[in-house]
Amino acid sequence: MINMEIEKQLMRVGLTEYEAKVLISIAKNNEISAKEISINSGVPYSRIYDTINSLLKKQWINKRAGRPSLFLLGDIDGRIEEYIDESRQITERIKFNLENLSEKEIYELSPTINVERNWKNFYKKIEKLSNTSKQLTCVFGFYNQIVFEKINLILKNKYGPKNLFLKSELLNNELAKELKKMSSLFNIRVLPFTPKVLLFLFDGKDIIIVLPPSMKNTASEEGEIKILEIRNFEIGKILEKMIEIALSESLPLNNI
Repeated sequence: MINMEIEKQLMRVGLTEYEAKVLISIAKNNEISAKEISINSGVPYSRIYDTINSLLKKQWINKRAGRPSLFLLGDIDGRIEEYIDESRQITERIKFNLENLSEKEIYELSPTINVERNWKNFYKKIEKLSNTSKQLTCVFGFYNQIVFEKINLILKNKYGPKNLFLKSELLNNELAKELKKMSSLFNIRVLPFTPKVLLFLFDGKDIIIVLPPSMKNTASEEGEIKILEIRNFEIGKILEKMIEIALSESLPLNNI
């Protein structure tokens, strides 16, 4: 009975019946082979590897190489948080669309604004939002090599349309080399002017703005920064319009 209830709960967060059964089997046995998973879960052996590979891709489980390979739980907390974020985004979009259908003259969602002050929290926010977003635009109004490299590591395996705008006065040979490594990941554009901030727009509504540290600490992660996290469709729409203009006014990296 307990297993059946857990199965239903897992299916509510997007897993198939077979995926739920396999995940429960792994949770109960810690590390377990594919053959044992099939026996314990009741999932036919002919379907076991398809199901396991799907769970690996979704990062619900991890694989330990060997003979035989063993499977164990993955980042469960991360997957649950991802589901919560996706559900929140869906409900906000439903609310926004319903308000658009009404006869109100104003249907702006009240913005949610959080303020934080260190790079560690910034990296967590970028990692979390990039895991669930379909499109991303970045604006670099100041350059910190350490931060830039960490952002690149977080985003390099994430797929979907991405624009990166860079303030022209920041561009030098060293940075140009780093940007060219990212050219397959981003549509990189150079602008003559951008505000002196880092700005990230996820899916047209999740906005992260980083105000720079003091001048003497711009090259390290020690300076105090201010991070603004804003969730709002209307502000996102304004930024998307500005991005459209920036795309027409900017130059591609290869033309610089």
